Amino acid sequence: MKTGTIYLRSPAKINLSLLIIGRRADGFHELLTEMAMIDLFDNIKLERTRKDGVHLSLSGRLIDGDPQKNLVVRALESLMEGVRKKEGGFSGGFAVDLEKNIPVGAGLGGGSSNAAIVLWGGNRLLGSPMTFEELDAICRTLGSDVPFFLRGPRAMGVGRGERLVPLPPPPSGSVLLWNPGVPLPTAQVYKALDPATYLVQGACELTEEERSIRIGSLLESGKLFNSLEAPALSICPQIAEGIAFLEKSLPENVRMTGSGPTVFARCHSREEGTVLSARIVAALGGWAGVFNFLDASPVSF
Repeated sequence: MKTGTIYLRSPAKINLSLLIIGRRADGFHELLTEMAMIDLFDNIKLERTRKDGVHLSLSGRLIDGDPQKNLVVRALESLMEGVRKKEGGFSGGFAVDLEKNIPVGAGLGGGSSNAAIVLWGGNRLLGSPMTFEELDAICRTLGSDVPFFLRGPRAMGVGRGERLVPLPPPPSGSVLLWNPGVPLPTAQVYKALDPATYLVQGACELTEEERSIRIGSLLESGKLFNSLEAPALSICPQIAEGIAFLEKSLPENVRMTGSGPTVFARCHSREEGTVLSARIVAALGGWAGVFNFLDASPVSF
């Protein structure tokens, strides 16, 4: 049995735009979202062990819930099961040391990123028995955002967000993140979403061509947009305070990312972002930081 250790960096992402198009027949929402990786990383030490199973140890930011139900554990268990079926057997397991730097429940995709990155790293430690397509299929069982982190660094997510269209890397520049430090469950935000705000009423009954025409007219405006912002603000009014604060300096460059509560602002320079991050934390509390967009994914095939 091969053993070994690999050190991985697991990036956060922001949703530069997120449009809720309509409600699908399966109960999920159909959306269109532009995602980009940033250089805010969780650090992962992944070790192939002779001991069966997946053993996860955590440090850094606290994670709620049972560690053995963490997406990292589920991803590696799925990898081992896939190898077992493909090669007729599997012995041993993995030990994972996960240092959380990406805030949890902040709309930054940290858990999804961790799952995809350990899946890629675990496959490497095993000698790459699984193809990209097979790893991608596992990602799709773990969550809508997970497949993005096998690709990147920027893509358009369609459907539930799992159908991905690669995009060129974002323009160079810095992005300021601010979070009020208030937990905001994604399910709660979607529950508060008003169907009257769907971008295209009856979108799921339209043809692909009809839907593309209607959506394209909005995207051509080039404006940042997030359909989940209004319901998130109704639950967490601190988000509105953060947006208003940053828009005084960066009008039309500020939005909430994902289902919140993190707010991002496209900055003209890193120095500008550093000054604003200190000012917003002094005024409103929470946490803030300045990051750059990634011009390449941390994984490759």
